Amino acid sequence: MTVDGLFAVVFIVALAVFLWARRSRIEVQKALFPLLYVIMYRSSFGLSWMKRFAQRFPRILRVLGDIGTGVGFLGMALIAIELIRNTIMLFTGSGVPGVQPVLPIEAKGVFYIPFSYWIISIFLIALVHEFAHGVLANVHKMRVKSSGFAFLSIFVPIIPAAFVEPDEVQLSAKPARSQLAVFAAGPFSNIIFAVLMFGILALFNPLLSMAFLPGGVELTEVSGPALDSGLKDGDILIALADQPIHSSANVSTVLSSYAPGDIIEVGTKDAVFNLTLGSSLSNESRPYMGIKASPHLDVNETFAQMYGSVTPMILKWVSTLFVVLFMLNIGIGLFNLLPLGPLDGGRMFQLVCVKLFRKNGIRVWSYVSLFFVVLIFVNLVVGLITV
Repeated sequence: MTVDGLFAVVFIVALAVFLWARRSRIEVQKALFPLLYVIMYRSSFGLSWMKRFAQRFPRILRVLGDIGTGVGFLGMALIAIELIRNTIMLFTGSGVPGVQPVLPIEAKGVFYIPFSYWIISIFLIALVHEFAHGVLANVHKMRVKSSGFAFLSIFVPIIPAAFVEPDEVQLSAKPARSQLAVFAAGPFSNIIFAVLMFGILALFNPLLSMAFLPGGVELTEVSGPALDSGLKDGDILIALADQPIHSSANVSTVLSSYAPGDIIEVGTKDAVFNLTLGSSLSNESRPYMGIKASPHLDVNETFAQMYGSVTPMILKWVSTLFVVLFMLNIGIGLFNLLPLGPLDGGRMFQLVCVKLFRKNGIRVWSYVSLFFVVLIFVNLVVGLITV
């Protein structure tokens, strides 16, 4: 069993013990039980911190709340247009699914992330997201009744989440500006978190460049001519037609000098292969090799001798975590801004619809929500079938 697999087992066992010990405080919301249901654990964890934080910086937080509302509506427009455009492209044959579940499971239609990165990222993202909701609720003098965590379950608990529960009566009685600030706080905090991760990654890059040296590219998917030549997933490509390979762009540059049917020599760390190039499906005059690859780095032995052999691996693990946090904060933050049902964007859009269309506002909001539910469903199904 891998270290990541062991971590997953320990976490699941610890979670099961915790849920059993606190079973009296657990609420199960049954949608299509036992197929689909939500497990919720309510607590008062973090409520006092939210209140203190709101009391310490009320003016700054009110301004940030207004900025977050503006960013929220811009993000809503961006993600809505992108999802519509992406869905249209699916039916023209030039697009890929724009919505995929992010899970620590390697399966068709799933955006795979190793368990350790996945659980740490989901925990931090949910914590920041819900803390922001709670803080802005306090800033606008709304009581937060509880906080806690939840699991979306399909037969068994699968996707973890967190929540804060503001007093809905107080929330609905507040001006639209205050309500929008509270709704937008979560996604806006995720976007800020993503920017922070990007900045930290920029600081990490010099360290990584000292700890590692380019070592070719690792083949992550092999098909067609590459598979026929004997190459396989996991091979480290270091040379192509006697040219050293340092990146995927490097591969494309070398291939541009050849034509379909040409035979080229492919060097890996373990062997040398002769590969007959095929034709690209999009342009028959262009050569096709049949690989997908990602950069491969070798440890800089001088750095390892100076700072310890484990240090490069720690730097690599931490930097990968920052990359995952950056991607998921952007993805989850924008997804939450979709004008859809109970999502933050859905509640923002509902409020605007009621203000603009009065009695017909809820009907407009319902139709728009249903439209985006269909788009998401289409993308998920296409992902399961084709990806």
